Amino acid sequence: MQSRLLIVDDDRDMREALGSLFAEEGHACELAGDAAAALDIVDVQTFDAVICDVVMQGMSGLDLLDRVRRTHPALPFIVITGAGGGVPQAVDAIKRGAFEYVLKPCDGNELRRIVTEALDGRRHPSESMRAPAPPSTVGRVELVGSSPAMRAVQTSIDFVARSSAPVLVVGETGTGKELVARSIHARSDRRDKPFVAVNTSAIPQELLEAELFGHVRGGFTGAVQGRRGLLTEADGGTLLLDEIGDMSIGLQAKLLRVLQFGDVRPVGSDRIHQVDVRVIASTHRDLPALIKEGRFREDLYFRLNVLPVFVPPLRDRREDIPALAAHFLAEACRRAPRSPVRSIGRDALRVLAAAAWPGNVRELASCLERAVVFGVDDMIDCHHLESLPDVADGPVSWPFPASAPWTLRRMSRAYTEWVLVETGGNKERAAEILGIDLSTLYRWQRAQKD
Repeated sequence: MQSRLLIVDDDRDMREALGSLFAEEGHACELAGDAAAALDIVDVQTFDAVICDVVMQGMSGLDLLDRVRRTHPALPFIVITGAGGGVPQAVDAIKRGAFEYVLKPCDGNELRRIVTEALDGRRHPSESMRAPAPPSTVGRVELVGSSPAMRAVQTSIDFVARSSAPVLVVGETGTGKELVARSIHARSDRRDKPFVAVNTSAIPQELLEAELFGHVRGGFTGAVQGRRGLLTEADGGTLLLDEIGDMSIGLQAKLLRVLQFGDVRPVGSDRIHQVDVRVIASTHRDLPALIKEGRFREDLYFRLNVLPVFVPPLRDRREDIPALAAHFLAEACRRAPRSPVRSIGRDALRVLAAAAWPGNVRELASCLERAVVFGVDDMIDCHHLESLPDVADGPVSWPFPASAPWTLRRMSRAYTEWVLVETGGNKERAAEILGIDLSTLYRWQRAQKD
């Protein structure tokens, strides 16, 4: 069966070489010199797989991957990364949903094998499909945890999903606000319609309006052809506006009109059309504080904050960390099948449960991803977690008898000895925990012996 491949690379020689390689295999190949051209082609043609370079002029290959997955979530996407990107870039590509990555210089046989696997998976999804779950199930399995804090979130989602009113999801960076938004969509009557997400802080404000509302040909400098906006793409479904607090005041006014009347006017056009979109906004910022500073419209805040959902930080749901760790370990192992890592040791799990996690759930996921990708043993142990943040601040159980009186000198000596035991005699690590330099630790030890 002949398959259709889209090959995207701004290096003309490279894309033509890849086109020739797969044309000889009997595939029909379409070539694109940049991500913008690829998006135009995907809008009007159907493909069985995409092969794309990461580093290109203009939009990168990973950003193209994000855009294509919004409307074609099951389309296998194979990325080609240069030596400069290395493992971190490859891991990022897989986390974003790439089917596989290939390091330059490309091996033709290896690339053919990967494309064959991707095409077989697309033809026989029950056997080898690696694409994300369909929209109707997105969000249900991803919200891991049974702590009281997470049960409260799940209850809020169940109630909010019954309505089409705007939702404001608030919480610290990395807590999983987008997953909450996806879960709301998945449990709503709109679950069979598009879910479109856009990070408003990641797009220059002067381009965000065209991204959301679309534009006509000649609507602004460089607009060589018209394009539908994300509000139109999400018609009938849900639009997530991530980091709404970073949106400019001018654009906030236009968004308010969408929420009030459903009016969408593309940039450069004098025509208005109607859309039926449920808007979910999310932010880690204090919007009432931004209102006082004149950086966020109060009327927009009240319009968005109809159904608020608070996503707790990981430090407030530590009892969920073992379940989250198991979930992220399984996901990381699936993405790195050649890694020997298969489990987490008890001591390592205790370290994970006690860590500060300023980056919340996202940081925990990244930590386990690194441990799996760079792992050489079958079990993650404490020494694999050296890059963890400091143990969380908070009340600490005093490890010594409560008999009184304890002098300051005695307490200092006992605590120093305890830290040395806990660090296995590692004086450098002990000094770091005590908040002193190594020479001071040696001086303390000498003084305690006197």
